[in-house]
Amino acid sequence: MHRSPSFVVLLIVAATPGASADHLPNTLNFANVTSDRIVWTVPEDSSNEKEVDFGDFDNDGDLDVVVANAHSDFGQRRNKLYRNDDGVFNEVSGNPVIPGFSSADVARNAFFRDYDGDGWLDIIIVNDNNTGGDPGRTKIYINQHPGGVFSHYTEEGLKRLGSGTGGAACSGVSIDPDMDGDWDLYVGNYPGPSQDTMYFNRNKKPGFFTQVTGSHVPSDNDYTVDVSSADMNGDGRLDLLISNWGSNKLYYNNNNDNGSGLGDYRYTGSSQNLGQASTSENSMEPGDFDNDGDMDFYWSNKVGSADRIYQNTGNDANNKAVFSETSNLPPSVTGRVSRKATVADLNDDGRVDIVVGAQSGANSRPTVLRNTTVEGQISFIDWTPGDEFPNTSIHRGWHAAVFDSNGDGDADIFLGGWSKDHLFENVASNESDENDLPEGTPRILPPVYNVDPLAVLGHALDAEVDLYLAGGIGSGAFMSIVLNGPDDYLLELLNSGGGVVGSSNRGGLGIEEAMQVNNLAAGDYTIRITILAAGPSTSPYDLDDDGTVGVKDLLILLGAWGKNPGHPADFDGDGSVGVKDLLALLGNWGPVSVVNDYILEVLSRN
Repeated sequence: MHRSPSFVVLLIVAATPGASADHLPNTLNFANVTSDRIVWTVPEDSSNEKEVDFGDFDNDGDLDVVVANAHSDFGQRRNKLYRNDDGVFNEVSGNPVIPGFSSADVARNAFFRDYDGDGWLDIIIVNDNNTGGDPGRTKIYINQHPGGVFSHYTEEGLKRLGSGTGGAACSGVSIDPDMDGDWDLYVGNYPGPSQDTMYFNRNKKPGFFTQVTGSHVPSDNDYTVDVSSADMNGDGRLDLLISNWGSNKLYYNNNNDNGSGLGDYRYTGSSQNLGQASTSENSMEPGDFDNDGDMDFYWSNKVGSADRIYQNTGNDANNKAVFSETSNLPPSVTGRVSRKATVADLNDDGRVDIVVGAQSGANSRPTVLRNTTVEGQISFIDWTPGDEFPNTSIHRGWHAAVFDSNGDGDADIFLGGWSKDHLFENVASNESDENDLPEGTPRILPPVYNVDPLAVLGHALDAEVDLYLAGGIGSGAFMSIVLNGPDDYLLELLNSGGGVVGSSNRGGLGIEEAMQVNNLAAGDYTIRITILAAGPSTSPYDLDDDGTVGVKDLLILLGAWGKNPGHPADFDGDGSVGVKDLLALLGNWGPVSVVNDYILEVLSRN
């Protein structure tokens, strides 16, 4: 059944509270729960450059946090270990849990991994040579668990990694590039000329490492500032993305068997220039943003060129990935100083989102980039709640980890803050049902400007126009809008004069519409949803889904007559298609009134 293209659902953004609805799927919102759920004991200075990792170090079933803590001017810095106690992160950075951990190291990376293969998470901390007392040495903290109960950590870096692991390390990654089942270590060194180093975990003696730099790492004279890893060309092997103070590199793992074996990145032709050549501190974070099965990457830059996404378009004749640059990102990441990105599916919709740290003075909030990509066309909108992430330096941060912090099944954000650490819990949006909003023409929506995102369950009826009214959008604000439902929609944003200031029409039944409109003038705005074609009938009696209960449906019912549990014509669910079902069908004879629910989400902030 199709409805006339002239059928319009008219929505106007308003400022009156509405009633709550049941939790709506795939919506997205966060609450700052730092004061209730992070308890630190070691004082922090400002200007901390942090890397965050998570894992269950005490095997109690919840996820803990480790933080590597440096300082931009090499002042006070303290690594942190947080134990998750029923969703509260209590710092246990010193004696007796992890002696020496909070000493004044300049730490660049922290990794929770089971290095010795005993089923308990150990910790590696990569330091640089601005560390007092033990310059530049990588430290390995081995998990002690007598009797199967966590006791404490002991630091055994010299014993397990050797004394030659110093140097000015600025980054690293702990992966299994040789695919032998244990965790190895790659360390990016600086300043140039300075050779990156790699260590293989010894298979016959787990937890002890051998340096393989000379045979497995390309010779370089770069200033490496960040390292990440993914299979970038789809051959099942982990490659390395090397962000430098200069040209960035992609090192392929034994591509086309051109190296000496798995984990070899040194062979001729292993290196590929990648992203933007930069003279600043940049990073590359891989993720399959378009859901096509290969890895794209997000490129962020401290200064200079704005952030970008590089879309993987397939491999060339040498089995190397080819990338296409995309720069249509929100100004919240392209117009400010970005730090590292973290990739994760925040709203369980099957698409990976991005959390970008910020380092730009007063206006330095993190940015939650919501993935609104459809049919391979990569797009992201800013979905960062205004009241939880204000435009101040409060939540200035280098890096965030995304994981389920309280066991409720969704992804939270643990931010390694420039001063203190912060936790943002994934919570329900301000949710309303259209029928629970104040009646009238128009209906009134809850406020959306600089508050929680709004989610409305709407009901699209034949020959009905829904009207919603609100106002109070601030000058210079942006508005992000997402619409999901079974119909084919035209989504538009209108100003108070009726002019269209933004639109989305990506076509097809059930295709998500999404847009972000920036630099709005103060006042009232209208979201208009035009239904171009209707989705499937929701009437159970329209068995052939043609929009009418008629002869064809009657024939289907008669053909299923008798004991027939689970058949669509068994309307009363008694396991048989019989007289009661026939009467129900005849009672609904004729055209059906199609009711297709949709979910409208709106976020607006300064």
